[in-house]
Amino acid sequence: MRERVLDAIYKKLEEDPENENLQRQITLLNMASICTIDSFCLEVVKNNFFELNNVSPNFRIADTPEIELLKQEILDDIFEKKYEEDDSDFTKLVNTYTSYRDDTPLKDLVLKIHGYIGSSPFPKEWLHEKIEMFNLDGKLNEDFSKTPWGSVLLEELDEELIDDIAVLEDVRESLTDDKELEVFEQIIAADIKQLKTLQDNLQNWDSAYEIAKNIKFQPWPKKRVESEIKVEAKKIRDVVKEKFNKKIGKILTTDSKQSNQDIFDMYDILKKLEKLILEFDEVFSKRKKEKNIVDFTDIEHFALEILVKKDENGNVIKTDVAKKYTEKFEEIAIDEYQDSNLVQEYILTSVSRGNNIFMVGDVKQSIYRFRQAMPRLFLDKYNNYEKIELDETERNVPINGRKIQLFKNFRSRDNILDFTNLVFKNIMSETLGEVEYDRNEYLNFGAEDYQKVNQNLKTEIDIIEMKKDEQDLYDNNEDENDTEDDDYESNNKNSEDLEDLKHLDEIEVEAKYVAKKIKELIDSKY
Repeated sequence: MRERVLDAIYKKLEEDPENENLQRQITLLNMASICTIDSFCLEVVKNNFFELNNVSPNFRIADTPEIELLKQEILDDIFEKKYEEDDSDFTKLVNTYTSYRDDTPLKDLVLKIHGYIGSSPFPKEWLHEKIEMFNLDGKLNEDFSKTPWGSVLLEELDEELIDDIAVLEDVRESLTDDKELEVFEQIIAADIKQLKTLQDNLQNWDSAYEIAKNIKFQPWPKKRVESEIKVEAKKIRDVVKEKFNKKIGKILTTDSKQSNQDIFDMYDILKKLEKLILEFDEVFSKRKKEKNIVDFTDIEHFALEILVKKDENGNVIKTDVAKKYTEKFEEIAIDEYQDSNLVQEYILTSVSRGNNIFMVGDVKQSIYRFRQAMPRLFLDKYNNYEKIELDETERNVPINGRKIQLFKNFRSRDNILDFTNLVFKNIMSETLGEVEYDRNEYLNFGAEDYQKVNQNLKTEIDIIEMKKDEQDLYDNNEDENDTEDDDYESNNKNSEDLEDLKHLDEIEVEAKYVAKKIKELIDSKY
């Protein structure tokens, strides 16, 4: 990045060799911290290691296999010791999370939770706080829908009901045109009425539980009517019934009191799990110290310890080291902000002045949640910052920040962008993708030069259908995709190399096909 910026400055200098400001920027560029967040944290730790307790300045960053092997060794040692001591708390955990043959699930759970809490600025406090949420002592008679678990479950059930009702409404509509099918239409109408009654009572757990218990789907009438519509309606209704009953069987199984009791019963188990995780963390830290190694999670937390502390009231405040960094940095620019986690947020905020951070990101491209990235950090600012236009540079910065939306795309032709927008406006929402994909989120065409090349291009979709249990891997049918615009075509491609592709994984088949397509385009001088 530094080289790219330097090249850009040199190009400008060729146009204006006497420009003193550009000459000064070349000098200043050498002083700029252009690095990854990991590199920045490492710099903070190396330069201020004396602020940490018992951390050697010549530590080594261990690679991932070494760290993973060490974790497994530690867990094996801890488990073996507890088996020998016949630890009662440990025995209860083993009986809860494992089978008599294999304790791997419990080991995996410890590692998973330990890795997850590492993305919190204060991991042990976070873990304790979340486990205390299960302590429902004194709240057993309250409405379970008001708990975090109950509200999520009812929200999931509501989504199922919305889908089921919509499907049944379509089925009912298909039966209204034929008088002979009226009896079947009435059955579907009765189904819809029951599901809507349940949907209207999802604000209270016990009400929903009682209604769900009494939902009964009437038998399908045996009236003899020769009709494909009737046959199809029954098939669809059977699928809806099976889906609904399966969902109800997982969610509305007990009343509020028993549901609260089930959560509270887990509290004792989770306290024991917390104790085991903290013991693992203590031994893990000790072994790393003995080996004089650290991992990248350690580096982030060391940097955080150097830059922030808590006052007597529990408020997070900057340290003197952080204040020096605050004076040093005129501006802080963060790329791929949608993939930041809370530890990184604390670190970067601690070295800022509060009004000198520039963040760039796109929550639709967030792919690192498995590494504890928190897209919510991006979305909170996206939803609360004041929108401005690029030419409004003279305006004062509002207290809660400014938002500039960059939706022009310079990489693709307009037919590609139009089709992308068409697809994602139909599948992306706040619950799936974390943004409502409407015209405010569309990718807008910006590469005007593309238009001059060819204005009659069509978007082609190549669908590779894997049929491993059949002779062919690809469907030979070729038809147009049913979209809002005839410019979009969908083709199921038939490969010339079926025998070769049969033995490949799906990703390999896709790669081979893409490579073949690129070669065809190049060979044809497209």
